[in-house]
Amino acid sequence: MLLIISPLPAVHLQKQTVRKALPGHRGIDMAQSGSPAGRLGILAGLGDLPFLAAREALKAGEDVLIFPYTDDPVPEDLQNRSHRVILTKMFTSVLRTMIHSGVDRLLLLGKAKRNLLYENPSFDLRSLWVLLKMKNQSDTNMFSYFSGIFLKKGIRIIPQNTYLKHLSLPVGRYGKKLSKRELDDVVFSLHYAKELNRLDIGQTVVAGSKAILSVEAAEGTDQCIRRGGKLYHEKGAVVCKIAKPDHDMRFDMPAAGYETLFSMKESGCRVIAIDSKNTLVIDPPEFLKCAKRFNISIVSIDPYNFNYKLLNQSPEKSSGR
Repeated sequence: MLLIISPLPAVHLQKQTVRKALPGHRGIDMAQSGSPAGRLGILAGLGDLPFLAAREALKAGEDVLIFPYTDDPVPEDLQNRSHRVILTKMFTSVLRTMIHSGVDRLLLLGKAKRNLLYENPSFDLRSLWVLLKMKNQSDTNMFSYFSGIFLKKGIRIIPQNTYLKHLSLPVGRYGKKLSKRELDDVVFSLHYAKELNRLDIGQTVVAGSKAILSVEAAEGTDQCIRRGGKLYHEKGAVVCKIAKPDHDMRFDMPAAGYETLFSMKESGCRVIAIDSKNTLVIDPPEFLKCAKRFNISIVSIDPYNFNYKLLNQSPEKSSGR
């Protein structure tokens, strides 16, 4: 997710200085690529998705560079392809480094926690000026604004699943069959998750007995799950996480992985409904094994075109096989 949000009175401005050359990082070649297609950049937040995509892109013959903006360690096999940047210095750090590196396409992958934007953020002057020009600082509006700036600089942001199409679950129910109450809560929560997406607030809701227990906002999916599950006294709340019907695949695709399941286990949630077409499932075989170990059922559906009677069917039956 590409986020730049500032409580403006607290920002620290950095004087913009331009150097003729950038030093490499762990042997990275900062000169422009000789490839006709240019280099593929990955702006990397928290988690494994940036590195999974990098390895798949390398297999496909891409010249990949990773630009982490968190303190998460980079796997050893990719360290010579990484160069850390400062997300809030969009022009003097992120864009400048990518341009000098010959990047012409960019993937935005990994979690971006809002606290990194509020804890003594240091903005360059142009980033702050862009923020002041915006009519609002919603995620979608920011992405639209900054993706246009990147494109003017010759860097095209591409769909997040370009090298991650294998990270999905076919339509169907995985795990134990759902009770009547759980099935009804899946349908009930879907309605509110759609509204939450439409309002550009979040993607996840938690429901129990046809009551909304929590909705995702700035705190993220895991905290939303924990709040909702505990409010239901750990008695088996239902989690629903979906994308917009016209979701821009370049930005903020829903993702689910071990941390999602662990948050559910810790708060007593027993069912999660996900978008079969637009959810990145981190390591699907391990994800399903973990769900089984935690006694969690997964319902993978098309949230905008589903049949209530088929919600409890296995993937084989749902696909008509």
